[in-house]
Amino acid sequence: MINLENDKVIPVYSFDQNNVYCGCFEYHWAKGTGLAVNSTLEVPPESQAGFVCIWNNQAWELKEDHQDKVVYSTLDRSESKVDYIGSIKEGYTLLKPNTEFDSWNGAAWIDLRTDQEKLEHTRSQYPSLTRYQFLRCLLENGFKASDIEAQIQTIEDEFSRELTLLGFKEATNFVRTDESILAMQSVLSLTDERVDQMWEYALTL
Repeated sequence: MINLENDKVIPVYSFDQNNVYCGCFEYHWAKGTGLAVNSTLEVPPESQAGFVCIWNNQAWELKEDHQDKVVYSTLDRSESKVDYIGSIKEGYTLLKPNTEFDSWNGAAWIDLRTDQEKLEHTRSQYPSLTRYQFLRCLLENGFKASDIEAQIQTIEDEFSRELTLLGFKEATNFVRTDESILAMQSVLSLTDERVDQMWEYALTL
């Protein structure tokens, strides 16, 4: 403790219970006493964006501050909020995954699926069509119900033929990836891309 000859009013720098810098205040330092609790005469460094000033019991140091930011587990993409001071803990990143299929490669998220797998997933996410939307779209594209039924009757395998016919005649809604849809697509000689376009249009009807 410094021995004072006289009382002094001096600037001191305080920190909280976590040693985080709080600010500067004028302190009446009486002769024979010490500094206020949680304070120091050491001048802290200038603040920097993304950092916080910490007293380490000997000197001030700047540490990364990501508190309340969202981080993502590099193992399972789960998210959580940072509740500590310092660099991001190992096994987490501030980078948000783009999809539920992303994997962490040590520097970035990457989707390891093939283009075909991505396309199949996209199609599986299409909303179903009502019977009206389905038949109206086919009609607008030149396919009458009677013609479609006639084409289905040309399917050689009996079970596939009857299943497709059942789906076409009895379904109240239609799913893009359903077997009967794929069979109808085949007998009508429609490409995947063409069916995707028709499906997206039908959703607007």
